This record gives sequence, structure tokens and C-alpha cells, in this order.
Amino acid sequence: MQPETYTLMHRMFCVASTKRELEIVLQRFTEIFEGTKNSANRDDRFDAAWARSCMAGLYVRLNEPYLAEQTYREAIERFDQEGLSNSSATFSVALATFFMEQGRQTDAEAMLEQNIVYLIRYWGTGNHHVISAEEELMHLQRTGQMIEAVMHDWCRACNIDHFGIGFDFEDTDKAER
Repeated sequence: MQPETYTLMHRMFCVASTKRELEIVLQRFTEIFEGTKNSANRDDRFDAAWARSCMAGLYVRLNEPYLAEQTYREAIERFDQEGLSNSSATFSVALATFFMEQGRQTDAEAMLEQNIVYLIRYWGTGNHHVISAEEELMHLQRTGQMIEAVMHDWCRACNIDHFGIGFDFEDTDKAER
């Protein structure tokens, strides 16, 4: 696809709000997927994976959880088959977030674990992206909440105090009132 097509499709994805608009956009992504899914061309196979990832987001917005989950899983697998582990990682987090919204913490943990695997494949062990992903998983396991590690500077549950203010700061603050 041409760069302008990606931009147009992304805009359509973002602005669709009614069920009818969402279904129209879903049909366009389905057409892209159907036209590229069996191609021998790597760029076409990327387009198929990208279309599936967008379709998954549309299924979420259309309140079709089963289709959303299956489509996310397929997109993740397709990106991984193309050696695009970073994209697989991105959509593993999206699927984990979706699971948390459904109250499926165990499934969300499994997807965050997969996120780490994909990031290690892409960045290697010890990279800050991998360390952040490990921190995100740890926080979910300890608190039952999804976070972005870049915002995780102070957390009593995870024993993280990047500010160096100490965990008794909250208690001191209360005592001053």
C-alpha cells in the first residue's frame, strides 16, 4: 500500500464512532486483509497483519469480544512470523489491556509475559524496553493493575522509589495535617 493509504485508513479508524461507521471501516480493513493474506510479498503480509490488528481494535469498539481476541491473536502471530517482534509485543500489551477490561487478569499476565518474550527477541536481554515490560508484569501481579513502566516512578507495592523520598512520605504528609 502507499503511505497515503495507511494515513487514510488510520484516520478512518480514529474518527469512526457510530456502529455503521465502524462497520464500514471494518469492511475496508477486511478487504485489505483478504487481498494480502496469502501473498508471497513481505510488504503485503505486513499489510495483512496490520489490517488484522486494526480489525481487532474495531471489534473491541463494536463490543465483539470473541472476535477481538481471536483477531488480536492472529495479528500477533502474523507479525511474529514476519520477524516483527516489536509489533507482536505492542499488540500483546493491547490484548492484555483488553483482557483486564474484561476482568481476565490471568490471561492479561500471560500476554504481558509474551510481551517480554517478543521484546527480548527484538531488543535483547537487559534492554530498557525489556526491563520496563518486566516491571509492568510485576506490577500487574502485585496490584492487579496495568501500568506503563515509564510512569512507574514511585510504587510502594513494587518497592520502587525513583524519587528517593521514602515510602514513609505518605505517613509524614498525613501527620503534618
